[in-house]
Amino acid sequence: MNKSNSGLLSYLWLAIGLVLLVFSNGIQTIIPITTWLAPVFLIRFMRTQSKLKGSLIFLPLYLIAWIYMVFGLYSGIPEWVSVLTGVIYGLVFFLPFLADRLLTPKIKGFLATLVFPTAFVSLEYLLSVTPANTWCSLEYTQSGTLPLIQLVSVAGIWGVSFLIAWFASVVNWIWENEFSLSKTWKGAALYLGILVAVLLFGAAYLTFLPADAEKVQAAGITRSFDMDVEAKKCKGDVICLKELFNRSLDEFLDDSKQAADSGAQIIMWQENALAAYQEDEEVYIERGREFAVDKDVYLVMGMYTLSEDRTKDENKAFLISPAGQVSEYKKNYLTPGDNHILGDGRVLIQDSTYGKLGTIICQDTHTLNLVRQAGQADVDLMLIPNHNWESITPYVATMPIFRAIENGFSMMRADYHGLSNAVDFHGNVLAELNDFTSEERIMYADIPTQGVTTVYSRLGDFFAWLCMLGFVGLTVLAIRNRKQG
Repeated sequence: MNKSNSGLLSYLWLAIGLVLLVFSNGIQTIIPITTWLAPVFLIRFMRTQSKLKGSLIFLPLYLIAWIYMVFGLYSGIPEWVSVLTGVIYGLVFFLPFLADRLLTPKIKGFLATLVFPTAFVSLEYLLSVTPANTWCSLEYTQSGTLPLIQLVSVAGIWGVSFLIAWFASVVNWIWENEFSLSKTWKGAALYLGILVAVLLFGAAYLTFLPADAEKVQAAGITRSFDMDVEAKKCKGDVICLKELFNRSLDEFLDDSKQAADSGAQIIMWQENALAAYQEDEEVYIERGREFAVDKDVYLVMGMYTLSEDRTKDENKAFLISPAGQVSEYKKNYLTPGDNHILGDGRVLIQDSTYGKLGTIICQDTHTLNLVRQAGQADVDLMLIPNHNWESITPYVATMPIFRAIENGFSMMRADYHGLSNAVDFHGNVLAELNDFTSEERIMYADIPTQGVTTVYSRLGDFFAWLCMLGFVGLTVLAIRNRKQG
C-alpha cells in the first residue's frame, strides 16, 4: 500500500473511531459494543501518525466528542459547565492514547499491549477519588452483560475497564502484525482465554450462587408534586411553607399505608421526601415512628431540615424499626449545587428481621470507599433515597447496580425525578419505575434477605493499584529501552 493511501486510511480510522465514540459512553445514547470498538480505531489513528501531528488532530476532535457525550449532565447549571466537564473528561481520557503512542513503540512484543489498559485504569481510579467519582467509567456501559460484570465482585469496576481497554491494544497488536496467525496466536489466545475465563466465572457465579434467599417485599415511594416549584409559590411565607411540608408528610404516610396494606414490609421514601423546619423535625419523626409501629414495618424517611439562617441545613434519612427504634443518617457527599451539613462518613447499618440493612443517600452511592463499608459489614440490603433530574436518567440508576455486585448486597433506590430500581447482588433487575414515563409513585420489589461476601468487599481496589504499578513499570521499561536503543 502506498503512503498516500495509508494516510487516507488513517483518517478513515479516526472518523470511524469518533463516530463509535459518541455512542460509547456518557449520558447520551450508549451502544455497549461501541465501547469496545471505538478505542481500536482511535489507537490505530494515533499509531499511524507522528506524535505531534496525530495529537494535534486527535485531541480537539476527541474533546468535542466528549462535550457531546456529557452535555446536559447538570440540571439548572449554565451550559458552559457541561462544556467544561466534557473538556476535562476529554483531556483525562486522552492521556492513555498519548501514553500508548509514546511508550508502546519502545516495548517489544505482546507486553506492549498492557500500556493502554494499565494507563486507562490508572486514570479512572485517580479520577474516582475526586468529586467526579466514577462517572463515565467504561464498565457502566456494560450493565446488561451480567456474566461479564460479575467480575466486579472480585476486581471492582477496574477489571471490566481493563478488559475493554486491553481488547483495543490486542487488536492493534494483531493489526500491526498483519493479522499473521503464526505471529499472534499466542497473544490472541491469552487474551481470549482470560476473557472466556471471566465469562465462565460470571456464568458459574450466577448459576451456583443464585440470589434465591427468602424474599422480603419492599416499596419505594416518590412524591406526586415538585416541592421546589410549590415552595416558590409561598414566596417565603412560613405558614404557607409549613402547610406545604405537612401536605408532603400526609401524602407519604397515605402512600405508605397503601404499600403496607399491599404487603410491603420495608418502605422507603425518596431523598428530601419531607422538608421541615428544625423545630418541627421531632414531630415528623414521631408520626413516622407511630406509622412503623402500627403497621409493623421498617420505614426509611428522607427529610431535609431547614435551619433558621439556612447555613446549617441537613439532608437526612431516618431508619425506623417496627419496634419504634429510630436511627439517623446524614448525607456524606454533596450533589453539585447543594449546600448542607455533611455526615460522619459512616454508612447507617442496622440489624433487622430481614437481614442487615444499610442506608446512604443519592450522591453517596458513587463513593466507592464509603459504600464498601457496607460490604465489609456484610450488609444484605442497601436502601438508598434519591433525587435526580431527567438528563442523567437512566444513566445514574446504572451506577449503583455495580455497588451491589461489588459488595454482595441487594439494593433498592427510590428516585424522585429519576429511575427508581431494585436489584439483587448479581445485578438482576427486580423492579424499575421511571418518574418521567409513569404516573405510578410506588415501586414494589421482592428482594433477597441475604447477601454474599465478595472478594472486592475485603480487598478493595487492589486491581487498580496493580494497574498503576504495572503502568509505572512499563514506563520505566520504555525509558530504559529508549536509552539502550
